[in-house]
Amino acid sequence: MPRYRVLVVDDEEFVRESLVDLLDSDDYRARAAPNGKAALELVEKESFHLIVTDLQMPEGDGLSLLGGVRDRGLDTPVVLLTGVGTVKDAVAAMKAGAFDFIQKPVDPEQFMLVVKRAIEHGRLVSEVQYLRETVNDLRGPTEMVGVSPAIRQIRSLIDKVAPSDATVVVTGESGTGKELAALEIHKRSNRATGNLVEVNCAALSETLFESEFFGHRRGAFTSAVEDRRGRFREAEGGTLVLDEIGTLRPEMQAKLLRVLETGEYQVVGESKTRVADVRLIAITNEDLEKRVQEGVFREDLFYRLNIFPIEMPPLRERREDLAVLANHFLLQCCKSRDEDISTICDESLALLAGHDWPGNVRELRNLIERSTILADSRVPSPEVFRAVLSTVPGARMNDADGRSDDDLQIRSRVEKLERSLIHEALDKTRGRKRDACELLGINPKNLSYYMRKHGISERADDGGESASR
Repeated sequence: MPRYRVLVVDDEEFVRESLVDLLDSDDYRARAAPNGKAALELVEKESFHLIVTDLQMPEGDGLSLLGGVRDRGLDTPVVLLTGVGTVKDAVAAMKAGAFDFIQKPVDPEQFMLVVKRAIEHGRLVSEVQYLRETVNDLRGPTEMVGVSPAIRQIRSLIDKVAPSDATVVVTGESGTGKELAALEIHKRSNRATGNLVEVNCAALSETLFESEFFGHRRGAFTSAVEDRRGRFREAEGGTLVLDEIGTLRPEMQAKLLRVLETGEYQVVGESKTRVADVRLIAITNEDLEKRVQEGVFREDLFYRLNIFPIEMPPLRERREDLAVLANHFLLQCCKSRDEDISTICDESLALLAGHDWPGNVRELRNLIERSTILADSRVPSPEVFRAVLSTVPGARMNDADGRSDDDLQIRSRVEKLERSLIHEALDKTRGRKRDACELLGINPKNLSYYMRKHGISERADDGGESASR
């Protein structure tokens, strides 16, 4: 087993040495300090898996040491040693965050048992924290990126609904960030410290629906060889996300509706009723109202779920975010490869702006990652982006200037697209160059270059702050 490091703090030399010898004999690496002040000095220099400290000491007592450890952002378990008449103080210290306390004189077997329990507890806490961070990394971006009015509206809706326990239905096309919206709601809610549990409803079979959601007891049915915690139990005190809710069959919909209406459920193989303490978020890329009209989705379940609807906008409706998102994903790729941070050039952004993005933000993220892998430099060149875009089924460069489909010259298409985008941005902003630059996602210094390049003249009556064709 690994040699765990334990810090023993006691003003009595005999107690310190005895406990250090006891720990050393069981293959722990023990250090000693005579008081809380000296212990904190050691804590700042070394890391420990456990701190064992006397409660009452002349220079820095055990409670002050506990507070000092927590103030430094450390979650190291702390076990208190107490003399006669200080048990009440020890209990108060446990409420302040101590793991356990042992009365003096110390019983060696009891002491070693508490040491092992405390270290195992600390190890599990660290492991859970690591796993949570890993899960968050696997989920991808943990914040909604964008400056468009559409994404600002989504943030506003999330801010309003998150503190409540209202059921939310998040709709939108595939790849628009529905899961990210659900994560944001959970993070901003009063249940943020609880679990966020996701269920893919499309993968559920009718026979195992109750077992999946509510759990089962061993022997409840033929294949139930051990107890299983259901999703409602796993999400207790937290949030349960039902992905692809529109794929649930009518029989499953009825069982889910019963839980939503009563707030209660039963574990398969149990007779008692449990209370469902979860917040529900449903996700779908289907039109639930249409499915209700078609008779494949229960109307009563729809209204029970659809308390607060949020519709995620497709990327084509938030093109102002294209440059921000592209550079955000590039930054993530650079970090994962320990490379310097750069930005995508305007010519490449113009190429990306010409794509329809049917896969929305997910497609953009995948394309940026693929391009950075193929690129020889830190930032993919326009040629790399052209090559990657050419492999996308159905990819085409939209052009408002009436180009012929027979025109396959890359340079001419890109120039037409640039000219079209600049005209469109200036039209939308009524010639205000600063606002047009924000829409285009380019530096204001570069707009004059593009206007000269494409023969777009500035108005003579506004001091150069706007432009016209």
